[in-house]
Amino acid sequence: MQQETSDRNAVMHIDEVAQYQAGRYISSNEATWRILSFPIHERSPAVIHLAVHLENGQRVYFTASNVQQRALNPPATTLTAFFHLCQNDAFAKTLLYSDVPTYYTWNASRKVF
Repeated sequence: MQQETSDRNAVMHIDEVAQYQAGRYISSNEATWRILSFPIHERSPAVIHLAVHLENGQRVYFTASNVQQRALNPPATTLTAFFHLCQNDAFAKTLLYSDVPTYYTWNASRKVF
């Protein structure tokens, strides 16, 4: 960090890159993974968040204009979609909730498996 002063204005030059590099910590494990070019952030198979909640206990986001509609028809979650899937698919009935993403794809826009 450098500071220049003049009669009227004080200007501070902050080198953010140098501050980041000086403050960054890389463990020996992470360094080895990076040197050997192992993927660090990818997940295979893809990780999917499975909601767990009580009956009608899912989170509901609403605005002033759609309060009543959201309260009467709460949005589907992966858990409620799993229950609907089990009602309609014999194979799904044999699966545990945590195993469903292995055999079915979650469609986030339609909120169905």
